Amino acid sequence: MKTHYILFAIVYALLLTACTPTHRDSEWLKQAEEHFDAGRTDSILTYLYKINENRLSEEEQRTFFRMKFATFIQTDPEGYKQMKELADYYQQQKDTAHLQTMRKSLYRDYNFREKYVQADSVLNEIQRTYIHRKDTNGILWSYSMKAHLHESGGRIDSALYYIDKRMEAEKNHPKRKYRLYQKAQLLLKTQAYAEVEALLDSAKAIALEEKDEEFVYHLTPYYQQLYTGQRQYAKALQTIQDSRKYMMRKDAASHNLYKAQTFELMHREDSARHYYDVVAKSENLFLASEAIYHLSRLAEADDDPEKAYLHHQDATGYIDQVYRAYQSQAKNNAFNELKWQSEIDNLKISRQRYIITALSLVLALSLLIASGIILFQRKKRKEMEIRQIMVEKENQLLRQAEELSQFREKANTLREELIRRMEVFQKVPCMNEVTGEATSTISLSKEDWKEIMTMMDNQYDHFTLRLKKAVPALTTGDIQFCCLLKININMQDLANIYHINKESVSRKKQRVKAKISNELIQGYTLDEFIQRF
Repeated sequence: MKTHYILFAIVYALLLTACTPTHRDSEWLKQAEEHFDAGRTDSILTYLYKINENRLSEEEQRTFFRMKFATFIQTDPEGYKQMKELADYYQQQKDTAHLQTMRKSLYRDYNFREKYVQADSVLNEIQRTYIHRKDTNGILWSYSMKAHLHESGGRIDSALYYIDKRMEAEKNHPKRKYRLYQKAQLLLKTQAYAEVEALLDSAKAIALEEKDEEFVYHLTPYYQQLYTGQRQYAKALQTIQDSRKYMMRKDAASHNLYKAQTFELMHREDSARHYYDVVAKSENLFLASEAIYHLSRLAEADDDPEKAYLHHQDATGYIDQVYRAYQSQAKNNAFNELKWQSEIDNLKISRQRYIITALSLVLALSLLIASGIILFQRKKRKEMEIRQIMVEKENQLLRQAEELSQFREKANTLREELIRRMEVFQKVPCMNEVTGEATSTISLSKEDWKEIMTMMDNQYDHFTLRLKKAVPALTTGDIQFCCLLKININMQDLANIYHINKESVSRKKQRVKAKISNELIQGYTLDEFIQRF
């Protein structure tokens, strides 16, 4: 008997654990935090976009906004205000790790807005914290950010100073070649060509020693700028030609573009046009559009306005094509994300049902074993135990019925969410979660009604067909009205859709209800009947 009770308790505990609903937004927040700690930006954003911050606790909201601001730049005033509030909160709590995260977000925001003085002030606070903690990596990071900030503000000398400080601290660092290249890039703006060439050669030597051919080819446009800036066009061309052995297939278009630009500087327009034509036919739409613009400019210089216009139109067409492709991809991604999430939720529901079925089988098996044991007990004890088992079994079935009802409610919620996202229901304020603004009239076209009825049949098991079959007296307009009741459109929106007042809506309900037989409606209101149908 003890074995039976223990087994029954284990099964009951597993069943409750498997079927207990979880707070979805909190779970998504935990998933996002795991990806945040691992530095996986795309995965972080995937979960952050799903979360409704209004359903989170106060502490969870702080975590949500901290990750949100740390992942991408906020440019709206409200976002800046929240960043400041979070930074002040973490400073009061002496939470230095999260405080640094928010300060970095503020720095990026100031830099993005080109408020370089404020950005420098925040960066100084971050740097002081790293120095106080003797965090070498953090201090080196601050040097890089200082260099980038002063470069953005046009203070090249200050930017070079911080790059030199980082290079001095990383004399044998594996990424030294990137610092050399970064410094050379800045010095190009000051036309310090001798020093630029030495830096590029040093970076190239390190890359060749490491067999990093991709980085070697990455230096090509800077060598080109170096030599063309000194009017050494032949040397620039030779450098571009020599870089072919480090070039990858994807670099072919950019390689030809470097040649075309150099030939154009040499006033060899025919050669420049040839290579621009080659780039214009490449699969890289961005480089192709740039090459066509150059061809258009050369045609203008040759007093050929018609040809220049055609080239300009081609370039504009490429840009439009890229924009349309990105726009289409963004829409497809949003749709697929919603579709995948719906499929995931359905799988979760199916999994819960399988768990319940399996545990029910285990429970039945445990009861069978217990019944075998009970046969060896005394008669009175056996009758009492059988009675207790039956009571427990009935309770278990009741719980399972409640859980199945919960799963049906979840499925209805998911169905309503999908319905709300349909374009036609964006016209109805009560279905529009984004605005929810009231409007005096709502206009639904024949196509809208057709889409609504098709959706109702798809989502509610041929709802309109079943309703028409059950109540033949209903007209098409009556069935359309019932469709709106099925998805809980409120009285005000119903009045706006049919351009009548609320009292007329109530009378319309009574007329529709009168067409339904008492045997079917059984004392329910029309709304209750439609929801149960």
